[in-house]
Amino acid sequence: MAIFGAGSSWEGREMKDDFFNDGNYAIGWDYQSAKDLYDAVSLLKAGDIVYLKSNQSGSRTIRVKGIGVVTQTLIHCLIENGQNKETITDESRFYVKIKWIVKDEFRINIPDTDGKLTNVRAATFYEEYLTYVQTEIIGKLFQIKP
Repeated sequence: MAIFGAGSSWEGREMKDDFFNDGNYAIGWDYQSAKDLYDAVSLLKAGDIVYLKSNQSGSRTIRVKGIGVVTQTLIHCLIENGQNKETITDESRFYVKIKWIVKDEFRINIPDTDGKLTNVRAATFYEEYLTYVQTEIIGKLFQIKP
């Protein structure tokens, strides 16, 4: 199990409610512009945790918009939708299924003593390695009080 931060704003349009309603997550970039992101999302496994976030480069505050658990991988979603390399024409078909558990927004303020290099959190999609942030996400997901 791993934890991933994921953007949910597509050209200024907030997509979190669509993700919550559809029980999924999609990148929002076309494949030609974001091949590396598609590779990253294709590695998500059932049981991985995804949190929707907003963060500006260099900011020590993460606005978390939701937390969920992957229930079905990208490749399984494609196959179940009858997609293959000849028929895929719409990037909205590239998604993973997610059970969204936390839908309330909250903020994580990273202490000055942790994670000096926070530029990764402004990215569209990344694996979260900072223990402080992981602990906060897991605490909210499983309702663990500090």
